[in-house]
Formats: sequence, C-alpha cells, structure tokens
Amino acid sequence: MMKLFLVLLSIVMIASAKTNYETYKESLKKNDLKSAKIYLLKAINESFENDDISQISRKYQEIADLYKKTKTYYKAVEYYKLSLKLALSSKKTKISTFISIYKNLSCCYGKIGNTFKTFKYSYKAVELANKKYGRNSKVSRKLTKEVAKIQSHLIENSI
Repeated sequence: MMKLFLVLLSIVMIASAKTNYETYKESLKKNDLKSAKIYLLKAINESFENDDISQISRKYQEIADLYKKTKTYYKAVEYYKLSLKLALSSKKTKISTFISIYKNLSCCYGKIGNTFKTFKYSYKAVELANKKYGRNSKVSRKLTKEVAKIQSHLIENSI
C-alpha cells in the first residue's frame, strides 16, 4: 500500500512540475516576466525533487534567459554558470546546450564590459560548434557572425 502511495505521489509531483512549467511558458508568451520567473523557479524546485539534473540545467538556462531579456546581466551570468555546472555533471547534456550556454555567457559578459570573459566564452562556443557541425557548417558560420557582433560591440564601447 505504501509503495502505491509513493508511486502516485511521484506521478502527482511530475504532473505538478509540468503544470508549473506550462504556466511559466504561458506567462512568457504574455510577456509577464515576473510571473514567468516565479513559475519557473517552482518547476526547478520540483525538478530537484525528481533528481533530473538535465532538466534543472535547462531550467536554470531559461531563468538566465529571463534575466538577460530584462538586461539584468549579472544575474543572468549567475544562472548560466549554474546551468553550465549542472550540464557538465550530466552525461545526458548535448553539445548544443554547451554552445548555447557559452554563447549567452559571452553575450552577457559583453554587455557587462568584461572583455576577457567575452572572448573566452565566445571562443568556447565557436570551438564546440566547429567540432560538432564542422567549420563551414551553417550553424558554425551563424554562430561566428553572432560572436563577432558581440565582440565588435564590446570593442566599440571600450574605445
């Protein structure tokens, strides 16, 4: 009987996490960033209870995206780094996830004005994209253009 109860409880928790995550997505569509952040944090807490590291990493990245969208770059960096730390510890993490995190860290550091870290994370993103997709692939060329734009913006603002 207890085993059945625990199974039902875990099913309810998973459904609840999806509900909070879905509510986050709805809030995001309505551009209600404050509510979106609240529901995403609830979904993260529930993912912790389910020990799904790759989901937690992805959700931290989404929280970072919210902070980036509201130009709160230091907080965005904090959450991208948390996402990166979890992504590095999970065997399920795709290379495209690392590319995205590195590119976003580069962008945030560019907005903050940290030249060294902007170039560091830009290099990591491009290097991984070249390894995964090939140097002349559409993905690598697009990423290289985005990174060049971030870097040139940083250089223009530092002169």
